[in-house]
Amino acid sequence: MVARDDSVIRGSLIASLIFLVLSFALNFFLWKQADVASSEAAQIREKLSSTGSELKKISDQSELMKVMLGQGSMSEAEFETLKQSSSGDPAMEAIEKQYVKDMSLFGADVDAQSRNYSKLPEFLMSTIRSRNDQFRKATEDVQKIRQQADNDIANARKAQQVAEQKALDLQKKLDSEKELFVQDRERMNQEKEKTRDSLTKLTQEYQNLNRQKIEETTMLTRKKDQLQNTIETQKYQLNQLRSDGFENTQGRIRFVRGDIVTINLGAGDALRPGVTFGVIAGDETRLKDAKVKATIQVTRLLDEHLAEARVVARPEIKYPIIPNDQIYSPFWAPGRKVKIALAGEIDIDGDGRPDNEAIKGMVQAAGAEVVAEVSTAGNVRGKLDASVRFLVVDDKADERQEDLDASQVKAIGDIKARANELGLTIIPAWKLQAYLKTINDTLTTPLGSAAREEDFGPHTDIGTGQRYPTALPEIYTRQLEGLQRGNEILQP
Repeated sequence: MVARDDSVIRGSLIASLIFLVLSFALNFFLWKQADVASSEAAQIREKLSSTGSELKKISDQSELMKVMLGQGSMSEAEFETLKQSSSGDPAMEAIEKQYVKDMSLFGADVDAQSRNYSKLPEFLMSTIRSRNDQFRKATEDVQKIRQQADNDIANARKAQQVAEQKALDLQKKLDSEKELFVQDRERMNQEKEKTRDSLTKLTQEYQNLNRQKIEETTMLTRKKDQLQNTIETQKYQLNQLRSDGFENTQGRIRFVRGDIVTINLGAGDALRPGVTFGVIAGDETRLKDAKVKATIQVTRLLDEHLAEARVVARPEIKYPIIPNDQIYSPFWAPGRKVKIALAGEIDIDGDGRPDNEAIKGMVQAAGAEVVAEVSTAGNVRGKLDASVRFLVVDDKADERQEDLDASQVKAIGDIKARANELGLTIIPAWKLQAYLKTINDTLTTPLGSAAREEDFGPHTDIGTGQRYPTALPEIYTRQLEGLQRGNEILQP
């Protein structure tokens, strides 16, 4: 039983070994077949890839050939790439180089899309036709130029013949002129002798006239010096006469009643309401030294030579206003306005800023006018001439000279010198302000052509024949604010 089991086992083992050997042999055979098949497949794939690359290369070359023949287009970048390409195919490279060379016949103005062999013949034919046309035109131009040159040569020959004939005529004329020249030279020599004698006489006459001229020049120079001295004297006298004091009075007081007076000036004298006068004694003869006793302001025009005025600066009791007193205003003249000029920047209120505009308004309100303004640089705005009455300067300018430069100081000096030459009266700003300033705002009448109604009482007829009042008015009995101060003719 045991032996039987061993034979079975050995038989099974042998069978297994046989099966294993057969299985190994079968696997080896299958592996060998698979390896051969894989190698064949790799060779087939490689051959297929090589065949595809060759096919693509042939296709690209075919497309390039189509483009070269005009089937399709090529960009400028592709054309530039084609110049640098190296395909490895000598035949194709030769074709590409020849193509690039042939396409250069088109010129740089033809784009790459229009460059191909199909359009090259047409382009070359057009170019040939154009060159033929140009050659034909050039040939015609050459023929015209030759013809014109022949004509010019013919004309030049004719002109040469004419010129030669003229030269002969001129030579004959020259010979004739030479004969005349010899005759004229002899005549001129004779005239020269006569001229020399005449020149001697003229020289003597010139010397005599020169001596007379010197004597007359000396006499005229002396006369000019005399006239210059006369002018300087007259300028000095004019400056003396045109001082800022009284020159002459313009009118007189006719009647006095309280704070109201009448004067012998009116519409016929071009008077207007608002004009201010100073009052001086009627018996004053030295007007320059006269004392202004009071200030009055015209309120109404009554007649051609009659007007009513109010007292705006009362006199002292010992110097009452009486009929026949004289009146004077530096800013009024019959039939004309007093002209004033301002020099530089004028500060009248001490705030360090110029008050020229305010001064102009005050002057215009007083009846005068500012016709010229002179800057510290010497520039004149307006008209500065002898018709100007006053040149107003800043009385504090001397204190500020250290703040001015040398050119401004010189300009101010030149302005004053010019005013003296014109005979103008130079007054400081404080004196102009004294003429214009009012002593009491409650007495101020608007300056100009109108006055406030409440400033004046009802008008009553005043007899022009009455001379002296029988009693002193109240104005002379009360001593309050508002008395006349010195010779200041005040503006209300």
